[in-house]
Amino acid sequence: MKKLLAILLALTMVFAFVACGSKTTDETTTEATEEVTEEITEATEEATEATDATEATEAGADATEASAEDASDASESETETTAADEGLNSTDPAEVVAFYNAARKATKPAPKGNQTMALVGDISGDGAIGAFAGPLTSAANSALSKNSKETDWIPAADHADIKPEDVTSAKATTKDGVTTIELKFKDQTDGPNGDSNNGGAVARGVGTLGSIDGALNELGAEISEGKDTVKLTYTDAYLKATVKDGKITGGTWHYRVNILVGNAKAKLSILSANLRNLKATVDYKVVI
Repeated sequence: MKKLLAILLALTMVFAFVACGSKTTDETTTEATEEVTEEITEATEEATEATDATEATEAGADATEASAEDASDASESETETTAADEGLNSTDPAEVVAFYNAARKATKPAPKGNQTMALVGDISGDGAIGAFAGPLTSAANSALSKNSKETDWIPAADHADIKPEDVTSAKATTKDGVTTIELKFKDQTDGPNGDSNNGGAVARGVGTLGSIDGALNELGAEISEGKDTVKLTYTDAYLKATVKDGKITGGTWHYRVNILVGNAKAKLSILSANLRNLKATVDYKVVI
């Protein structure tokens, strides 16, 4: 626009001087023309310089704005990457439990691991059970060993979500992009019809044996009468898992279940007898 105005101004001046020149001599006309030409040149050069300066300023402003936008985008990208790599550092049960629940759901397929089940000490009880404690313990260990096998799943992965109130302590620590989750669960006691999916803190966090029939089957036992006198108490339940990129990469899941049969008729291995105050403790662990 400034160039156009400069040119129009120059042309106007030329026409003005030409109109006046018809009343002067050729020499005067020549001098006037030279002066006009110089003025036009100077005016054009000034207009050009001013326009170039303006364009350079505008280009600089655009470049500065673009650089600022690029820097902003780079900063946002770096922030997102950093946030993704940070994982979680917290001892707040709600935060840690939510982080673990999300990772547990996202871990498909799960890494391979190993499950072990074994008696802790011997089976004990009153009457005939006490007399046959040795053979009964051996038979129960044999039954439990069948469940010591390779795994390809995360314990309780298909169960109900863990609740913040299920835990007695929670901790998440992140280092080098790997988050270590530690959860300790409240004890859980089941009656005859325990729910291994959503029956309590241990069921949601690690999983349980479920109903009394399921628990006794692990020991190779069957109860015909007196199931209501059976009680399962889960203690020392915890998990310690590592999470990377939102998925579980390894860990340990554990509980001990104390089995008590108050008074029932049952068949345990080769022995059929009345069970009074039968006690057994099973240790359960999955390591990935």
